[in-house]
Amino acid sequence: MIHHFGSKDALLQAVLDEYDARAAARVTSHAGGINGLVKALIADAEYMTSERGLAMLHIVLQAEHLFDESTVHERFLQRARRLRHHISDTIRRDRPAMDAEAVATELHAFMEGAVTLWLLDPGTVDLPALYRGYLARLF
Repeated sequence: MIHHFGSKDALLQAVLDEYDARAAARVTSHAGGINGLVKALIADAEYMTSERGLAMLHIVLQAEHLFDESTVHERFLQRARRLRHHISDTIRRDRPAMDAEAVATELHAFMEGAVTLWLLDPGTVDLPALYRGYLARLF
């Protein structure tokens, strides 16, 4: 089926809708507190290694829209906030002694940086192994 998108922004929004839907499906398939979160994040890292082009597209689009006032910038901003909120809620329930917001922000920063490092040097950076090691030390 061929879709007609009225603008470049509409096409971009459709691509991001699909990317987010796939990511949400992967994350929600692993329920169960911190252990489920860890499994979901590792599964996501494994998925990214099989879909390198999609991971690269996401990182590039996010970087291109860091400073503009577009709906795409707002979308990335809200997505990041929802992700940190979801992570902090999970941490707060399972590890009440942890600073949930700080750990969620740190984990999100790790995720963004790890993907960028892997995209830059996939021959020497094993993204799933990087996630496994970091998450094992964190939790």
